[in-house]
Amino acid sequence: MTTTDFADEARSRVVGLLRMARADDTLTRIRIRDYADSTPDPPVMGRDGIQTRGCGRCRRTMWRQRDAAGLIWVCAACGQVEEDGP
Repeated sequence: MTTTDFADEARSRVVGLLRMARADDTLTRIRIRDYADSTPDPPVMGRDGIQTRGCGRCRRTMWRQRDAAGLIWVCAACGQVEEDGP
């Protein structure tokens, strides 16, 4: 890992989004911060790709993950874990 890679990983998601947007407009920067605060970070893509669904508890985003027992769903907002089933 290079120093640049380490620095990029240490930056927050908001900083990364603001840097990519290259926006000087205050309203645009506020909207980007609001977006980052209201949407979960996607997990690192594994061999199953990225899949989402709504959480039954809080209605936010659940990400499909794999653990030692198989596939599960994990909510990015409330932490609810559900078995992957039909």
